Amino acid sequence: MGQLQAAGSPSPDTIPLPPGLAPFPSASESSNETEKANTSKLENPGDLETLTKRVKELLPQPFDGCKLMLSKGLSQFFQTTHTIQLGGSVQPAQYQFGATYVGSKEMKEREYRPILMGDMASDGSLTAMFLHQFGSANNWRLKCNAQSEKEKWMMYQSTLDYLGSDFTASFTLGNPNLFQNTGVAVLHYLQSITTHLSLGAEFLYQKMPGMELSVLSLAGNYRGDDWEVIGKVGMHQWSLCYVQQATSDLALIAEFEGVPMQGESILSVGYKYDLPKANASFKGLVNTQWNVCCVVEKRLDPLPASLTLSAIISHFSDKARFGIGFNLG
Repeated sequence: MGQLQAAGSPSPDTIPLPPGLAPFPSASESSNETEKANTSKLENPGDLETLTKRVKELLPQPFDGCKLMLSKGLSQFFQTTHTIQLGGSVQPAQYQFGATYVGSKEMKEREYRPILMGDMASDGSLTAMFLHQFGSANNWRLKCNAQSEKEKWMMYQSTLDYLGSDFTASFTLGNPNLFQNTGVAVLHYLQSITTHLSLGAEFLYQKMPGMELSVLSLAGNYRGDDWEVIGKVGMHQWSLCYVQQATSDLALIAEFEGVPMQGESILSVGYKYDLPKANASFKGLVNTQWNVCCVVEKRLDPLPASLTLSAIISHFSDKARFGIGFNLG
């Protein structure tokens, strides 16, 4: 989901007076004013979901087979998409129709609300999403997701976020069933400690027939001038990500994930390289499961189209998958 970067308004106490109207402050008063000035610069850190989402977007998302997508804007607010998937070993051949509506309420530059998205596949599966922000300062955000597979509902959940000046608090309710007394509830909280450091926690509670489960996780994010570290530690899973912006066109990524209860861990190292003059981007990844994958995307200017090539090789299973995609619109 999209994240707001709302800066807190400066306090009147931090606005300096013109020279001659106030005496020089003492050392303690100067220190207090410095702390207030630093605090007023803190921004909303986003939410826990977007901490790792930024890293996932930099890594390649390989596919196989042939994929053709046609996008058509019917108006300033409404757009439709047609997608044909052929020859995939993971997903069967199918046709998908999607529709997106974007409202006229501007949150910030090139970000509008509400947003409604729907996707229907030829096998009868449906995916829908609704996103909106409201309140006097647009600091309340509601996101609803639903997914069905043929005639059976697979997932439905709602998330309510409160976007403070330097924190985000979230509550998620997934697959609630009052008749069977089952469902999942998740509480998130993420706080900006300094202009570079954010810390947060997540509490998950799941109720199933004859079983209850609760999980507490801690998360943190530290941003440097051209690098970022993201960590999340829980009782059942942990992850650590590092992103280095080596140049304006090259980003390096390292991700380490582990599941202690299963005794498994995986280390992935990847990159993203942009070629602005060629209107192309390269994404590559190699991990400790002996998988190597790469995705190349090329904009076909002056046409509103792009060509995508994908490849993944598993040296452990001695298998390879290749894909080609064409996006028009």
